[in-house]
Amino acid sequence: MPEFLARIGTSDGSILERTFSAEDEKALRADLQAQYLVLGIRRKSTLAALVPGLGPKRGIKMKEFLLFNQELASLLKAGLPILSSLDILTERRKNPVFKKALIEVRDRVRGGMSLSEAFGEQGDLFPRIYCSTLASGERSGEVANVLHRFISYQKTLLTTKRKVMSALIYPACLFVLSIGVIFILITMVVPKFVDFYGDLGADLPLITRLLIGLSTLVTDYILVMLGVIAGLAMAFRAWQRTDAGKLTIDRIKLRIPLVGGILQRFSASRFVRTLGTLLAGGIPAVSALGIAGRAVGNLVFERALIEVERKVREGSSLWQALDDTHLFSDIAIEMSRVGESTGALSEMLINVADFYDEEIDTNLSTLMALLEPFMLIFMGMIVALMLLAIYLPLLRSYAQAGG
Repeated sequence: MPEFLARIGTSDGSILERTFSAEDEKALRADLQAQYLVLGIRRKSTLAALVPGLGPKRGIKMKEFLLFNQELASLLKAGLPILSSLDILTERRKNPVFKKALIEVRDRVRGGMSLSEAFGEQGDLFPRIYCSTLASGERSGEVANVLHRFISYQKTLLTTKRKVMSALIYPACLFVLSIGVIFILITMVVPKFVDFYGDLGADLPLITRLLIGLSTLVTDYILVMLGVIAGLAMAFRAWQRTDAGKLTIDRIKLRIPLVGGILQRFSASRFVRTLGTLLAGGIPAVSALGIAGRAVGNLVFERALIEVERKVREGSSLWQALDDTHLFSDIAIEMSRVGESTGALSEMLINVADFYDEEIDTNLSTLMALLEPFMLIFMGMIVALMLLAIYLPLLRSYAQAGG
């Protein structure tokens, strides 16, 4: 019996997403409407049920979300009411997921719910920091200003992330190209030399025998190997989604030579920038710590920052709690201490984030300067060894014939 994912509203006002089995969508809707308010029903993908993450994705691109917020801030600054602004912006959305979410937000606001609460009801579709930023703007009556602050914050994060990804494109392309060359040599070039080596009748060097064995294994069992690789990839992806898998992978990322330091600085920069933005918006320190800690995107940092949040709630100073994690640089700790003592913590945290971003740029430049020639030399040596293994028997044969 097929499964459906239904979004329903209960009598106490809660919005839930649950899985139901039914003959078809029409029958399920009829059954649910007798007890709940049905907000939406969609059939679950069989592939998505077997392999989490392979079904249709429910999400909104950050670029599209920032454009919406820029338009919303402009309309609010021009004096247009929130409901009228949402009406205008909802009609212009082309993304069906985004448009549906905005319709639900607009309906809840029309029903008396605050804008921040209405966005928060959408679950993980919108960043938690966004809902908290809106709440602070509603309390101060400066929603347009806090939206501009949120846009600036996200643009800075996107710029830093784009720099990291751009720096890795060339090495990744070089690696893929090298793997392709090696695969062609193993599957197409080496097999053509096997019969020729048999006609020579001479003992083959060890390196040539190893290369022939590898070529035979790959060409004879290519489908089996591809199936095993696909199975391992699916198993790894499923394990990666567990808490233990996420924690292990995030821990390994931070320990990779050269790259780990950049990833650690990126996580630290994201945390302090998020925390500074929230504090500047009037969010209480403990609440801001909880939100910022969960926005880092690295489970090692998140676990450590949960402990920071607990210590600050119990009365510890922020700089001391951060120092105990051993995840932040000395200058970041020192600037945080100065910010706490002078009452300018939010500004100081933004400065710390800017300092981290400068370090990331410097380290990325150094990494690229080392990585590109290293990869060229390493992959060149691999290809050279393969060519040596192919032609070494021929060179020996010619040498013996000449002697």
